[in-house]
Amino acid sequence: MEIADPAASAPMEGAKTSTKDKILDAAEELFAERGYYGVSIRDITRHARVELALANYHFGPKEDLFRHVIARRADENSSRQIASLEAAIAQAGGRPPGIEALVRAFCAPMFERTMRGGPGWKHYLKLLSHTANTTQSHGFLAPMNERYDPVVAAYTDAFKRALPAASPRNIHYAVFFLQGAIVYALAETGAINRQSGELVDASDFDAILERMVPYFAAGFYALAGRD
Repeated sequence: MEIADPAASAPMEGAKTSTKDKILDAAEELFAERGYYGVSIRDITRHARVELALANYHFGPKEDLFRHVIARRADENSSRQIASLEAAIAQAGGRPPGIEALVRAFCAPMFERTMRGGPGWKHYLKLLSHTANTTQSHGFLAPMNERYDPVVAAYTDAFKRALPAASPRNIHYAVFFLQGAIVYALAETGAINRQSGELVDASDFDAILERMVPYFAAGFYALAGRD
């Protein structure tokens, strides 16, 4: 499936970075690396090489800064996820897309951006991965859930239409398992490099995608036959 070039929205080479963007870039990178609670505003401003007061002036407390970090790329990210789903539906020609096509549509845009979208997108997707692996009762997660729960719901509905005989409960299980694999893959911990004796590269998302599609499609079909 052809995916739009994520670098198309990147700043032009040599473009001056504003103070606000410096703070957002630094926050995005540090939140991705350490998580929400592992980073202070002072850490962020030190990394951005700006005065502490400027972060408070532009964004206020840390939770508000976190909201801005999530929001900055959220519209583009979620729009591409939905566009990928719509493309799979269009390619199916009036019938529900196959499970393989839906799994690919869900994974491919994120894998493409983390692999070839530049450091900003890699940091952002690692941040989403880190945040998704956090207990959902924390209030600072609200902006991420507000942006991305509708995307997951759209894909879940598409999987239900593709497997109408499956129980909705099992479709939700299958989507949950798929999300878990995506979160772990985007984290790029390097565990699979070590465990495979460097036979597998955690950063090779092309290879990961080509194996995740049949693997998870088989899982959806298997759960569709269960109560």
